[in-house]
Amino acid sequence: MSATKFKLRSSLDPKWIEHEGKDFLYLQDPLMLSENSILIPAPLVPLLRILDGTKDINELKSSLQSSVGLDLAIGKIEELLDQLDRAFLLDNSNLKKIVLETTKAYRDTPSRLMMHSGSVYPEDKDKAKEMIADFSEKNPMTSPSLDTGVLAGMLSPHIDFARGGDTYAATWQAAAPSLQDIELVIIFGTDHYGSSSTITPTLQNYKTPFGVLETDTSVVNKLVEKLGSETILAEELHHRSEHSIELASIWLHAFMQNVSFRTIPVLCGSFYKYIENQEQPDKNLVIDQTINILSETMQNRRTLIIAAGDLAHVGPVFGDKIEMVPASKHSLGLHDDESIAAICEGDADLFLQISRLEADKRRICGLSPIYMMLKTIERAYKKKPKGFSMGYDQCPADVKGGSLVSITGALLYV
Repeated sequence: MSATKFKLRSSLDPKWIEHEGKDFLYLQDPLMLSENSILIPAPLVPLLRILDGTKDINELKSSLQSSVGLDLAIGKIEELLDQLDRAFLLDNSNLKKIVLETTKAYRDTPSRLMMHSGSVYPEDKDKAKEMIADFSEKNPMTSPSLDTGVLAGMLSPHIDFARGGDTYAATWQAAAPSLQDIELVIIFGTDHYGSSSTITPTLQNYKTPFGVLETDTSVVNKLVEKLGSETILAEELHHRSEHSIELASIWLHAFMQNVSFRTIPVLCGSFYKYIENQEQPDKNLVIDQTINILSETMQNRRTLIIAAGDLAHVGPVFGDKIEMVPASKHSLGLHDDESIAAICEGDADLFLQISRLEADKRRICGLSPIYMMLKTIERAYKKKPKGFSMGYDQCPADVKGGSLVSITGALLYV
């Protein structure tokens, strides 16, 4: 065991909690590979920070002692590493094996399970229909009477319905008259735990309370053939637990129950590297070829592209030092207005540049799906779409309201 180098998995979801008067770091696996959860006592957290794959158990002990003065017995370190391993929180052969097994199980099921039913929305069809109707009755919105062209794109939130239901309802009701002739829906969703600049479709169908949304596997297979399954499907398992596409799909299916169409669900990893290095995402081979294949597919079928994305994530919950107050909430709204205006002008490059200029201060988690939606529409139609937004809201992200997630909806026409 001493020769083994230990590495903590990336993209975990750590949270500080208090238990029996003491602080613990709670490690949650976003892929839900194990039912085990891990509570790390605060004094042992420095060990997690040095699990970078370069140190064996003896080197971990020495590093802890020299860096933070923590003298842990080898047996105590082994015990903690064993707990992490059994929860599949270490990046090792056990993790690779369970990912392969779970991916196979995911693909072998008749359709993707509704992972967030019960907590975010009812699994029962009639209750889900009632929920949609209640939100819609409170938030009536109709499409503009002026000639806006053909609906090509849509920004839908992916926040939970308790906080974002009003914005979902306003957006989807405004889109409703333009949905009846749709043959294909491409849904770009945020992959909250995806690797940098990954684009990940799935061959699986999405299930909703209203039935099953059939994935157009022929298009997904074109992506696989062009880019290779080891590239384009490497993180397909993320679809299993990711909520972004799932929550948008509930409203999509509710408003298109009587329409015959297929979907292409695509998760989009972080585009933060493009904020740091000033490169353009569509110069990346995988992103460029994905946009090409999807835009070509759109030539033959009436297509709607949805970006399932939220806007800003600000406040202490997200790493800021100070809480949001009325003045900073107002300032946030002004900055969000700039990003929303870029979306409504169909300008993906400007939308990205705004986040670059502020060094991603607002942490727009819908950055990658919104960019992909705008670029794909522009390439398919040889022009930028234009549109309008609705339902802007700043939703509390903690009990004090000092942390916020901002959201909006938008319809884009060509």
